[in-house]
Amino acid sequence: MAVVKFPARGSVLLVDNQDLIHVGLRVVLQRQEWVTRIIGARRGADAVLLAERHAPRVAVIDLFVGDEFGTEIAAAICERARDVRVLLTSSARSITQHAAREAGALGFVAKDVPATEFVNSIRTVAMGEDPFVWRSDVARGALSGRQQQILELMAQGATNRTIAQILGLSVDTVKHHTTLIYRRLDVRNRAAAVHHGQQLGLLQPAVRVPQRHAVPATPPSPMQRAA
Repeated sequence: MAVVKFPARGSVLLVDNQDLIHVGLRVVLQRQEWVTRIIGARRGADAVLLAERHAPRVAVIDLFVGDEFGTEIAAAICERARDVRVLLTSSARSITQHAAREAGALGFVAKDVPATEFVNSIRTVAMGEDPFVWRSDVARGALSGRQQQILELMAQGATNRTIAQILGLSVDTVKHHTTLIYRRLDVRNRAAAVHHGQQLGLLQPAVRVPQRHAVPATPPSPMQRAA
């Protein structure tokens, strides 16, 4: 029978703006022998201060804490409290591994996974056994291939008409996909969509949008001017 290993005893910092998450995770984590204390924060600034003050073993941070980006909170904690290990989580969106690593996180776990798997992910990060924990079952928030293309072109400042010309679509089809992108990223405009896409690692290095230049007119010949 396999022996379950436990990390050194320590506290866990929960960074989320939803009360239900704080209550639910507290109930589950209180049963873990290695957890000595559970600290809660609902804002990024509070999370950073608590991380510096209490040096929790793990900080579990939602990708979006109110209007704040979890990746930015994670990066701030990693900079100010270097011994804290960060695990990102979300119930509505996913993130690329590259973006999570760039934020200093040691993993991502979807809130949709079973409670035992969620807690095991926290324990694994606390132990530092795996270089990176990845348990992403989140389907919501993911973009289709076509929507990904449109988002990348939006990031370059391309208009709906330009996007339609590049991708061989009608302008109405581009508008429809744009609406779906806004809905899936939970934003209301292009700037917010691009910003969210950058935070989630959805934007790839983009190909420069070709610009249409007017062909310079050929100057008239002397005979044409004489005519």
